[in-house]
Amino acid sequence: MLPEEKQVYLRAIEMAMDDGYYFKFIEIHTEQMTTAEAHRTCMFVYWHRIFLLGFENMLRSYGGVFSCITVPYWNYVDHNALFLSGACGSMEDCAPILREIGGSRRGVPRTVEINGSPIDGNCVNVPPANHFCESSDLRGNACAGCIPRGEWSDTAFPPTTSVSSLMRQLFASPTIAQVSTNLEQGVHNTMHNSLGGAMMYLEAPADPIFFSHHSTIDLIHTIYYKCVVGNTEPMPLEAKLMDPRQFVQCPRRTPLGRGSPDRNVLLPQSNVQIRSGGVAEVALSVFVPSNPLYRFFAPLPRNYLSLSDVRDIGEFSYNYEIVGLLADMYTTCGGLTSFLPPLAEPGFGRSLREEQSAPSTHELLEAVVVPSKTHDTWYSEALAAAVNASSLSESADANAVPTALAEVEKMTCVFYDECRGKVRNFSPTFRQNFHLAGSSPCSKVLEDLQSGKDRIAVPEWRSIFLRHFQCDASV
Repeated sequence: MLPEEKQVYLRAIEMAMDDGYYFKFIEIHTEQMTTAEAHRTCMFVYWHRIFLLGFENMLRSYGGVFSCITVPYWNYVDHNALFLSGACGSMEDCAPILREIGGSRRGVPRTVEINGSPIDGNCVNVPPANHFCESSDLRGNACAGCIPRGEWSDTAFPPTTSVSSLMRQLFASPTIAQVSTNLEQGVHNTMHNSLGGAMMYLEAPADPIFFSHHSTIDLIHTIYYKCVVGNTEPMPLEAKLMDPRQFVQCPRRTPLGRGSPDRNVLLPQSNVQIRSGGVAEVALSVFVPSNPLYRFFAPLPRNYLSLSDVRDIGEFSYNYEIVGLLADMYTTCGGLTSFLPPLAEPGFGRSLREEQSAPSTHELLEAVVVPSKTHDTWYSEALAAAVNASSLSESADANAVPTALAEVEKMTCVFYDECRGKVRNFSPTFRQNFHLAGSSPCSKVLEDLQSGKDRIAVPEWRSIFLRHFQCDASV
């Protein structure tokens, strides 16, 4: 994104905060029925996709230079690689986007009651945060004019943002439901937890970094879709329905009213639940004309079936300009094709190779991949070692790749814990607000390794990492 495009985006954020539209998206994300569908279900990725589209429509409604705004994604995969290499020492130092939205240093410690929830943090009061209003009932000088944030300048990236972890999150499971769960429990939750402040609460959209975080998750899903589904022509809805890499059904966390055919289950044909309303208001669907957000969501698809492929959403089709390690993952599918057997099950072999050779029909809006010399050589070496480990070479074809990906993630977790500061588990605050019971992925890995329940199958794995990185055991 060019500097002038960044300024236009931030100005639109400020205008939306001033007008009260921005706050309505916080209301959506905290509404009980809505959040029960958006989180810890098989539709996690697709729900947030339409949420982002509605948010972009709202920003574009200001017209003129704002008419073509897109939410910038945060390339924390590259920024984490800088952190891993020792080139920088914290999230804020490594990630320009955090500094561009005001960082975490400029402000005062304060508790702000956002939509009824008291949230602590360093309340950053520089643009665009100085336009923030914590309630739909407030305007102007009555607003806090700051956003509570964690200590970004003293916080490490979670290992889930590394290529090695993302590869496991994307390619170690055969269905979209499992991949969606992997992403939610992995990079999604750990980034929310690490960023702290408002991001540890369901009121997380209070911070503009929320939207860039979810834009990145949306992009990461397009890597999965390209590598695992890989169609080069629009796919009929019937075919999407039959493809577990795009859709499965799953239980609802909160049932709908009686008489609904999908009362207890989320189906591909289910209408997306998106409701807004203040603390003392009756929640109202954004697809109801009297909702202030209606005009931003009304043109969008109303069921999940239309949301599996960003290139195939009618007039709202889109794609990404992908750079750095994300571009490398998109182009090579993380190098998996080099290690796959010829007859691997679809999703771990055949679909990957078919996509590599299939001709483009130009009927779909394809990604723009910016050539890059950025490569994670350490990851390629670690993956090769995991695949060649004697304990893996005897695995059945269907399990070899997921097992190898899990092995490399285990190595990464231990290296972070030993050489980049201790791996952080989810905080009690984050667990409570997002209703979590388990540990973060790397915390679980470390627990299993320390208890003897698991082991790393590559004995020389540390030498691979130390060929590329220095170990700072003092952090």
